[in-house]
Amino acid sequence: MTKILDLGELPKDPIEQLLWLSGVLDQVQTELHPAWATAYGTARLTGRLDEAEALGLHSHKRVMEFTRRWNEATGRQIRWGDRRG
Repeated sequence: MTKILDLGELPKDPIEQLLWLSGVLDQVQTELHPAWATAYGTARLTGRLDEAEALGLHSHKRVMEFTRRWNEATGRQIRWGDRRG
């Protein structure tokens, strides 16, 4: 399995490790949110949102937040009630 995260700079002290790991987690989430938003937004646009939600990766509320974020970020301004998503 290929490692995605490089934890080579992990501090030796356990308290410093916890703080460092928290910062890494924050950064990872910051970088992943646009990707999640794009994936869910595209799934909704193509009529596959139910299938995407069935994966159980995020709550329905979170999925809706991601699709709104994607819609606003792309300037599409899609009205989801128009039967296209």
